[in-house]
Amino acid sequence: MKLNNLLLPHPVLGQADDINSSFGFKESPTIDIKESTYLIEFEIKHDNGTIADLVKVNKAIYCCEVNCGGTLYREIFTSKEPRFSIEIPRTSLRKRVDFQVFCFALEEIPNYNNPTAHPDFAGFLFDLEKADLLGVFGSFQFNADVQYHKLKAASSFLQIIPNEGDEDFTKFVLDDSKIQIKLPKALYEKYKQDYIGKKREFADIIHASLVQNALTIALFNFKVHLERENVWAVSIQHRLLNEPELNNGSDQIDPNNIPDLVQKLLGNPNKRMIEQLEKLSNVNQTD
Repeated sequence: MKLNNLLLPHPVLGQADDINSSFGFKESPTIDIKESTYLIEFEIKHDNGTIADLVKVNKAIYCCEVNCGGTLYREIFTSKEPRFSIEIPRTSLRKRVDFQVFCFALEEIPNYNNPTAHPDFAGFLFDLEKADLLGVFGSFQFNADVQYHKLKAASSFLQIIPNEGDEDFTKFVLDDSKIQIKLPKALYEKYKQDYIGKKREFADIIHASLVQNALTIALFNFKVHLERENVWAVSIQHRLLNEPELNNGSDQIDPNNIPDLVQKLLGNPNKRMIEQLEKLSNVNQTD
């Protein structure tokens, strides 16, 4: 369902200035990734007594329509209460999932009148049919391929893999779900050894070098890959929008600020690298 620029002959809460009442979400929706399902929870709010009374007497109901273009999943969940708790199998969703929350009539409602409607509707009564729209509370979306609970880990948006060609230099590939750092095969064989790639004390050094370089290149191409809905870009967008300290709560990136933004996203990798080198140096001197 697409409700943008919708025109109906009767007043609808949430459509332009049809009805003078507040509406929306009480808090931002939450998505909890379970072992085999997604649990989506949210609560709507409004102060329109007419619609609230119709829901209370079972003449109307709150609804959430879920659409996933990646799997063609489509379902409508209903609730008599403003709070929703929706559980969907993880196998049913892929890539972007859209949620639209609204209220519709459960039966015919003759002589419908909403006292807080726009003055243009004054003096008119409306005969609503079953499933006619009464209110639109908002929409939200999430990407089912994004591991939201691991967003601060570099592994959620980046991976280091071998380059199968004969190149001598490291390549950075952005056209995939994750940013790919492709090391020449000989270097990768050394990197994957337990004494380098799996050593915790070297993680800060790798973040400040390989990871920082890759993320800097990626952010200069951020907008293009966000439009393509690449998972790494969507993951970073989620952090930008939900962590105000990164970019003032905006996903619009100023190229001049990219070096600082990269360091914020990675938790000041250069500082961590220098401190780790100092620790390693002190250990070597002690030995």
